[in-house]
Amino acid sequence: MRKKFLLLCDKLQWQFRGVYTWLLRSSFKHCGKRVTIQFPIRLGQPGSISLGSDVLIYARSWLNVVTEWAGTKYGGEIRIGDRVCISYNAQISAAKSIVIEDDVAVSAGVVIVDHIHDHRYSGMPVFSAPLSEPAPVRIGKGSFLGVHCFVSPGVQIGEHAVICANAVVVNDVPAYSMAAGNPARIVRFQASEAEKAAARVNVNGV
Repeated sequence: MRKKFLLLCDKLQWQFRGVYTWLLRSSFKHCGKRVTIQFPIRLGQPGSISLGSDVLIYARSWLNVVTEWAGTKYGGEIRIGDRVCISYNAQISAAKSIVIEDDVAVSAGVVIVDHIHDHRYSGMPVFSAPLSEPAPVRIGKGSFLGVHCFVSPGVQIGEHAVICANAVVVNDVPAYSMAAGNPARIVRFQASEAEKAAARVNVNGV
């Protein structure tokens, strides 16, 4: 009996997600097909956020586009590609541009920002200070961001890269590589499919 009740609750939860997503769809600049958003989620200026198809966003994530701070106006945008999965408690904040390409997995607690509160204003609390100059961020297709990693302004992460848990990424990460640590450093390179194919040709002679 208990098992059946739990199955019913799970089914109702998925149905509620469908209704919740439907209510939010018109808020976005673009929302593709088969998007699923789990309640609750925090959105800042969803009219500047675009979602591709088959996107899954788990509960308690925060997608925020900054339009004004400390008297300065911004024209930020967040663009999320197809089949992107954003896990629990992720935070994505853009004052200029954050692009997450297709098939990216964003783990729980990940923070991606294209700006920070400028700590050089010593006469005021850091949170109240003006923002640093925003710098676009791009996460390449097929990449994986491990739990609680931090992606700094201006960072470009290549396709199929792996960012390890708790990494603080302050520099660009090449495609097909793994970065770990604080600050994050490249700890491994993985061959691309093109490189693997070239290797097979060299070995087989065809």
